Amino acid sequence: MKNQAQIIKKYGKTFYWASFFLEKKFKLRLFSIYAFCREIDDMVDNKKEKDNYIKKNFQKKIEGFKGSKKSINSSKEIIGQFILGQKGDLSHKQPKSLNELTIYCYRVAGIVGLMVCDALNVKDIKIRHYAIDLGIAMQLTNICRDIKEDSHMGRVYLPQNLVGKLKAGEVEFPNENDYKKIKVCQNKLLKIADDYYASAEHAIPFLPGRTSLAIKIAAKLYQAIGKKIINNDISYLKGRAFITKYEKLKITLTNIISINKTPTKINTHNKRLHAAIMNLPGAH
Repeated sequence: MKNQAQIIKKYGKTFYWASFFLEKKFKLRLFSIYAFCREIDDMVDNKKEKDNYIKKNFQKKIEGFKGSKKSINSSKEIIGQFILGQKGDLSHKQPKSLNELTIYCYRVAGIVGLMVCDALNVKDIKIRHYAIDLGIAMQLTNICRDIKEDSHMGRVYLPQNLVGKLKAGEVEFPNENDYKKIKVCQNKLLKIADDYYASAEHAIPFLPGRTSLAIKIAAKLYQAIGKKIINNDISYLKGRAFITKYEKLKITLTNIISINKTPTKINTHNKRLHAAIMNLPGAH
């Protein structure tokens, strides 16, 4: 687990921070999921002999993960959706609509929510719906935070029906009109992310043990990035927005203090949030 912890500490600082509240038995499983997803993501982002590298190692990595992490017990269908999302980045095209973007977010992050449910032995369908929402929310935050970084890699995730058809170079070095459209789109996506965060929060109290607090803190820290971008009007051209250690500590303590008694009944999930993915595995 030490090696996996180092991967998370380097690439997933928010999750690593929140992981201090995880029980050891769950920490190993969740670290394994993160390390697997990170490794696949790195393979996709590898620009040197990318296609050959993927073909030779992709399936091997997937089967190795499934074989050695049986306690997670994610189905081939779930992992298959994650792989589809990653493969989509190999031949990346700007999404035409918010629905297309939502499907992408579901595949690369909502599915990870289902993997986490499997690792925690969470079978309740309602909770799993909310887990997808949290993944989508976090991915939307990632996209809005990484606009410049993604454009530098030749990728534009902002939907065409919100910003028009843009080349990566036009996002990285925008004219005044394009910059305004991108900024409006960024704020819109972050507000949509807030809807998914709010939805996911209904299920967090029903997660086992201290995992509930860890996931809640991770969600609040991620959401704080988006709020900071909007409230401070941070330009994406300045690079990634981030929250400071002081801000992390403040959010963490606030959520520790505000822990309430677990409600007895989970709210009904809003299926409209899954309208774009309703026919995909695990969706509502």
